[in-house]
Amino acid sequence: MKKVLLCAFVVFCLVTVHANAQIEWDANKFMPLAEIKPGMKGKGYTVFYGTNAEEFTFEVVSIIYNDASPGWHVVWAEGTSENFKRTGVAGGMSGSPVYIDGRLMGAISLGYFNQRERSNIFGITPFELMVKVTQHGMKPNLLYAGEQFLHMGSEYVNEGLNMVPNPINEGNIEKINSHKTDSLIHSRNDIDWKMSQLAIPVTLPRLDASTMQMLKPFFDRGNMVPLQGMGGGGQIKESPVEGGQTVGTEVLRGDVAGFGFGTITYVDKEKKQLLGYGHPAFSEGNINLPLSGGHVHFILPSRARSSKNASATQPIGTLVQDRVPAIAGIIEDLPNTHHYLPVSVKIQTTDMKVHEKYYEAARDKMFTALYASSGISSLISALEFSGNDYTINVNAKIKLRDQPELDTNELVLNNTYSSTGSPGFNASQLVMAPLMDLIVNPYTKVKVESVDFDVKVEDKRKTASILTTQVDKQVYRPGEEITVTLSIRPYLEKPKTMTASITIPKDTSDGIVLLRGMSAGTYRSWRFSRAPGNFQAKNINHLIELWENDRQPNTDLIMEISQQKPGLTVQGQEFSDLPISVMSVMNTGLRIGENRYTNGTELQTTNVQTDYILFGSFSIPIAINSNAQ
Repeated sequence: MKKVLLCAFVVFCLVTVHANAQIEWDANKFMPLAEIKPGMKGKGYTVFYGTNAEEFTFEVVSIIYNDASPGWHVVWAEGTSENFKRTGVAGGMSGSPVYIDGRLMGAISLGYFNQRERSNIFGITPFELMVKVTQHGMKPNLLYAGEQFLHMGSEYVNEGLNMVPNPINEGNIEKINSHKTDSLIHSRNDIDWKMSQLAIPVTLPRLDASTMQMLKPFFDRGNMVPLQGMGGGGQIKESPVEGGQTVGTEVLRGDVAGFGFGTITYVDKEKKQLLGYGHPAFSEGNINLPLSGGHVHFILPSRARSSKNASATQPIGTLVQDRVPAIAGIIEDLPNTHHYLPVSVKIQTTDMKVHEKYYEAARDKMFTALYASSGISSLISALEFSGNDYTINVNAKIKLRDQPELDTNELVLNNTYSSTGSPGFNASQLVMAPLMDLIVNPYTKVKVESVDFDVKVEDKRKTASILTTQVDKQVYRPGEEITVTLSIRPYLEKPKTMTASITIPKDTSDGIVLLRGMSAGTYRSWRFSRAPGNFQAKNINHLIELWENDRQPNTDLIMEISQQKPGLTVQGQEFSDLPISVMSVMNTGLRIGENRYTNGTELQTTNVQTDYILFGSFSIPIAINSNAQ
């Protein structure tokens, strides 16, 4: 028994030493910045096609200290070989190693847009700056956005949850506001040097215009360039793990593929570590993301700035450091399934055929929700269409791992959309915001186990506009039913008449109330503007409840009776018709942020089912008189 414990202790120590080891400076292999002079000539390596790292030549032009940012010194050079001149510096070349006199000097990292013909200026990050990144430790961050794991050599043992919390700003929970992403990734407008930093190409499946418009701000802030329609995999499934080769994260895999990538600068085979990019990806520090090799299909030349097009090959390890001015990873032969969120899809197309698809999205705290939702958009567009007249019914389940804090282990979402935006875009919108809220929630660490979609598409538009409304009288007693006659115009049809009713609560006081009739979208906006405090989640269960209750069916007409009476929301619970004296005590300066005033009081709400997705709304003042005949 003692021998077993001793062996286990030795193995643990070796693993710990291995994980904490860092790439050491070797003057025989590496050239320090102090030795680099303008006019020096050297050779670099990058993949122009396939998995063969080709040699190119360059000449040092100048050295600028604190160029990219304080402490980030840059060697500026000009490519001189014909293969480099054909493309110029390109997206995806980030990390391409450059040598002078046989010693590794640094990595390509910067390059300006719109350079004149035959001008091939690019920036090089000195390797002596890059190697310092490994000094921060070479173990995966067990609290990053995937599952929490205990790293033991090439094995990962599940240790619990590790979604990274981020404060949720007050705002309409239906929307994905940029403030969430701003707190996670830098804005290009805030950092000038990103205009010269080579962007990270991300090959994605073909997406409709609406989905791309939704994703673009996120990619812009992350200094990423989506290559739309180029997300498919290649025939090459193995690539070398060495300097000059393609490396990145397979952001989507399965029936939908996507790959964000750059280039390996240096591989320490003994320590099984690599450095790349020559600049940060998102400057997230200690992280835990999958690393894959890559195969370059071609470099697309551009007068603005060229870009490589590549797809992932085999998994090669884990990205553990993302800092100025490099990324660092550990090389391991492991099936990195724990790094991915499974997404199952069942789509019934307009020809009544059922298609079952499956893909996985990388567990990245910034982009998992976007990748998972863009995958369903891509599949629907590929199997059906991205416009024209349609109606789509989307049912989705976000499954969570069971844990004591949760009252439920799944969030169920469903709705119907018709000819407003593309069908794929609407399906992706249903899950993207709640999925992001769960991943970055500040209440407890949760693990999203999987996402399931069940989608049905019809090639018929089922929408109608509200034209006119009329009530049967102007004065009502408390407890009476209000009947509303509506004239609606279905798409490409003649106007129709429908009726809807709502009952006035018996305890309604005499005076004027407001009767509103709204579409589901209008009602969601009105609810938030009337009582924003109702949408400030108290805990993780309240957050899930808000999302489930917020999704009114788009085919419902929502009728509401309200009064202009003051109210207050206290920790997510609304108190209506409170005296001013009581509210002043409850909402003192000592309780700032805990309570919120409401804009009127909701007395009654009724959902009226229809055969259409309605557009428009109405508002009618109603007199309440307990003595009315």
